This record gives sequence, structure tokens and C-alpha cells, in this order.
Amino acid sequence: MECEVITPYFSKSIKVKEISVENGEGKLIIYPLHTDFISSIKKNSVISIKTLDKEEKYKCNQGVIKIQSNKALIIIDTNDNM
Repeated sequence: MECEVITPYFSKSIKVKEISVENGEGKLIIYPLHTDFISSIKKNSVISIKTLDKEEKYKCNQGVIKIQSNKALIIIDTNDNM
């Protein structure tokens, strides 16, 4: 699945096999071919993005995630790539 991460400080596009994110109702695990949806991201949470060979984590002050047509768009307010 293609994933684009956009912050005020950088943007990047990566191929992912799993995204883990918390919204106000619990933890979401998103895999390729996931159903389309949009959700806010829980304030002060950590987003985990797994690619084929590594895992990236981002501390999220606030943000949204949108899944559409097997593509993920993550817009977050952070300057911290953990």
C-alpha cells in the first residue's frame, strides 16, 4: 500500500505493509486493501509504520488519517521522527 506522510516540516511517500495508529476509540491496525475511511488521530499518540524492511515511528501532536483506494494519507503535526 502507498502511504504519504505530511507534516509541517517534511513529506514523504513510502510503501507500507502495516500502519498502527490510535484514534479516540482505540488502536487501529491498517493493512493493504483496507476499507476506505477517514479518522482523527489521538493527540499525543505514536504512529507506527512498517515497511518491508523497517519500522518508522512518529510522535503525533494531532492529525488525521485517510484510507482511499488502497492508499494512505497521514497528515500530522509533528517534527519528531522517533
